[in-house]
Amino acid sequence: MQVSVLASTPDISTTGYMVNLLLGTPLEVAEEARALGFDGIEFLPGPPGTVGVTEMVWALRAADVSLTAVNSGRIVAQGLTLLHPEPRIRKRASLRFRDLLDFAGSFGVPVTLAGAKGIVPEGAPAEEVEAMAEEAFHGLAEFATAAGSLLLLTPTHERDSNVICTVSNALHWVQRINHPGFGMMLDTYQLALKEPSIPDALRAAAGRLRHLHLYDPGRMPPGTGAKTPLDWPAIFETLLEIGYEGAASICLAPEGDRPAQAARTVAYLKGLMGDAPEEESGLQLGRP
Repeated sequence: MQVSVLASTPDISTTGYMVNLLLGTPLEVAEEARALGFDGIEFLPGPPGTVGVTEMVWALRAADVSLTAVNSGRIVAQGLTLLHPEPRIRKRASLRFRDLLDFAGSFGVPVTLAGAKGIVPEGAPAEEVEAMAEEAFHGLAEFATAAGSLLLLTPTHERDSNVICTVSNALHWVQRINHPGFGMMLDTYQLALKEPSIPDALRAAAGRLRHLHLYDPGRMPPGTGAKTPLDWPAIFETLLEIGYEGAASICLAPEGDRPAQAARTVAYLKGLMGDAPEEESGLQLGRP
């Protein structure tokens, strides 16, 4: 499993994005990711033209890391969501997703879809919401396939998006769209808030899961001594059980020595995967 870190350009700090990211130019974040021991980056592009494909290709090659996914979180920060009640907002959001899918397709990686589903107003007719969702998801799935990418639906807690909030509901939609350009991502932060058992949720998604986010309900990455730790050994045992071979991304810790904590997280995760002996990382494998 590739372990990557969420990264973006410094201007994202003006958006109030919800987790801490590796910030810099594509070359800077790629080189720092490699120095910290990550296999790659999950990138949050800014507006079209902010970072080009050529620049990213050069940065990844220079640092010898991979791009594992393109994250759509900045669309939400711009007030754009696919199921927004205003048609003009929905159209702009769809166009931005096409930009991201074009960019991601140049690298053959997926685009995530979590909070950018949107918040549906209370009392909105369920049939209308479902019709909007089906039209948006199917259209973007077709575009994703043509671009060489994949759109990954993610169940979310209602405060992030009140549409498709459970693994079973997300699976229903993946089956309903039934398109090679439409898949599924899971986020342990969201799972901890919504699911009785994270291992059971992972098992339910077996065969459909294409990408992962790994952080706890405090939005802390694994292995950093969080106050609300998850049972990471059980999670990784389940990933091994279901044969998950995709990438997993983490955010940076919100405080303290972030580079040191990022390096600790990498060592912890590699240890759980059996890629580094426990004595090498200096960590006791078990609950962080």
